[in-house]
Amino acid sequence: MFPSLRWRLTFWFVTLTTLVYTLATICAIWLFQAGLTQLIREEIEALDEELRPAVDLRGNDPTLREWSASYKRSPFKALPTILLFNADGKLVEEHGPPGVPKLFKRECEIQMDRQSFIVYPAPLTIGRRDVGYLQIELSLRHRDQTTTQFAMTMASVAPFLLLSLGIAGYFFSSKAAQPLEDSLLVLRRFMNDAGHELGTPITIIQANAEAMEVDIENNAAAETRLTVISRATERMGKLVQDLMLLSKMESPQLDTKKVTLDLEKLVRNILEEFDELFKTKGINLKYDRLQPVQIFGDAEGLKRLLTNLLQNAMRYTDAEGTVTVSLESSIRNVRLRVADTGIGIPAESLPRIFDRFYRVDKSRSRAAGGVGLGLSIVRAIVDAHKGRVEVHSQENQGTEFIITLPLRYMG
Repeated sequence: MFPSLRWRLTFWFVTLTTLVYTLATICAIWLFQAGLTQLIREEIEALDEELRPAVDLRGNDPTLREWSASYKRSPFKALPTILLFNADGKLVEEHGPPGVPKLFKRECEIQMDRQSFIVYPAPLTIGRRDVGYLQIELSLRHRDQTTTQFAMTMASVAPFLLLSLGIAGYFFSSKAAQPLEDSLLVLRRFMNDAGHELGTPITIIQANAEAMEVDIENNAAAETRLTVISRATERMGKLVQDLMLLSKMESPQLDTKKVTLDLEKLVRNILEEFDELFKTKGINLKYDRLQPVQIFGDAEGLKRLLTNLLQNAMRYTDAEGTVTVSLESSIRNVRLRVADTGIGIPAESLPRIFDRFYRVDKSRSRAAGGVGLGLSIVRAIVDAHKGRVEVHSQENQGTEFIITLPLRYMG
């Protein structure tokens, strides 16, 4: 239980950390790219301010011939594409590497040949009249490559970071779970000790009550009281046994006798034991599809599991009702079903039926001798076999328990 708890805490810690790291990385990449874009935009604006005065607007079309001569003598390190358009939007000059020969009305990013460009157009005016346009285009290849490299760096760091956090999370989860472990171990030890201590006086009370019944057979009132005492001590004894069994099944140091056993034979034997009792209650006990199957498990625990389910079905099924048991196997699992046509379980009670001492119908449970631990023991036995238990129920129609167990498990 405790190692499993630590692993679950570690799993959720690493999962949440991975989610946070992923979101943080996405935000970091976006901010990194936005920062680079802003730097590029500022450089283009500075270049625009440098080039605009160099544009010759004296002719019919704007030109950069004089600037171009000096540009060829001292080229830029990162070459932009410089385009000049006349007032009608017609391309009249192009300098630098090939760009997109189209006038854009506003700053934007475009894609061409799987490559991104930033486009910065600016009107050229004389007075208030537009006489042309200066458009600067710059490839964003270096920005995209740098962003990709940044993302790959973050991705390559992630496994080492998450592994380190997983190790640290497991260490700290074990520290955090230690007080809980200690408390539960103390409680479990108390249940064991209390069970042993209560078992002896209960046995003595039962023995003496039985002896007194023989001594006072002619005293009806005293005999009635002794009968009540005997029933109460018997109920207390069953409660103690159930508590001790629960403590044993939930112990991290559980030491069950795991053997390869014939589950079909085990189920048939238990059904034969209950057959007469069900007939006495007027309930029909049916065997449906009991397939031969070998399972690696604890025979005593599995007997108790089926016994509790049958007792539970008998307790809540009225006369002339039916209880059906089936056993089916697959390649990896075996399914044990116990279905009845009893009073059913209210939907609001289904999530709690495996809680200790929880009873759906308290008055009926007490009258039938139930103490509210039967299904808790069933779940503890299923958990000890690394299986799962499902329950489906409708009021006044019946209840079905489905136990799924692996054919082999590591206990």
